Amino acid sequence: MDEPQINFRMSVSLFHCGACFRPLKPPTFKRFACSVRPGTACAAPAATATARSATAPRTYAACDGEDAFLQDAKLPCAYKEFGCESYVVYHKEADHLRACPWAPCSCPDHGCRVFTSPARLLEHLGGRHSWPVTGVSYGKPCKLPVPPPQGWHVLVGGEDRCVFLVSASALGAATAVSLVCVRANGDAAAAGAPQFECRIWVEAPGASGSTAMIASTVRSSSLSRGFVAADQDMFLAVPPELLHGASGETPILSVRINKVRDAADSSTRAAARSSRRLQ
Repeated sequence: MDEPQINFRMSVSLFHCGACFRPLKPPTFKRFACSVRPGTACAAPAATATARSATAPRTYAACDGEDAFLQDAKLPCAYKEFGCESYVVYHKEADHLRACPWAPCSCPDHGCRVFTSPARLLEHLGGRHSWPVTGVSYGKPCKLPVPPPQGWHVLVGGEDRCVFLVSASALGAATAVSLVCVRANGDAAAAGAPQFECRIWVEAPGASGSTAMIASTVRSSSLSRGFVAADQDMFLAVPPELLHGASGETPILSVRINKVRDAADSSTRAAARSSRRLQ
């Protein structure tokens, strides 16, 4: 059975190193020196002693009690108002925020000021704006009509509920089509965030065999500046002959999204690397 929890307030300065002012994290050490007031340091004793070998002698003692406190002192996620229910160890807060799936994003529709988590933005786009929403399975193609210029189509990963947005915009007589993962912190720098690749193609209606296709990494965006397909680094340019075939049939856009790195896989690899370093 879980132990009872309590909420209380403490000065933030108690959680920061007096020397470098960064959040304290285990292991911590109490430093004692002649004519110097004892203090708590986040650096390892050897590193501090080497840097100050010419000064008065110093001794160190591990702060096991403080380490236990630092490992268990938690605060609610800063994105609680957007739906995150996590309580995060104080010195791990920055890492959590870099990968929190509830980090807010903007509605890309011009003039709409909604700013919320991807999960809630999904409900907003499908409900308030009536944009089409389609579930997708990673590694399998999804077929949908080519959106009209300034048109949108929302895709939702069936395994993890990641939100993707297909956007179309005019590109002369052609149409530019692009795909983005809707999240504020999902780039490669974000610890544990899954990464994706995609293949997008349009085949000419009928039996002509003409095809336009691109394959690229799926970038992430908070949509704070909107999302115009033709303004992106990578987009599919669909030529007029594929948009307006002789048969008059509506062209079909095929999208296949592959997950190339999962948060769980990343954590496992990181733990394995740490284990090897300790051996």
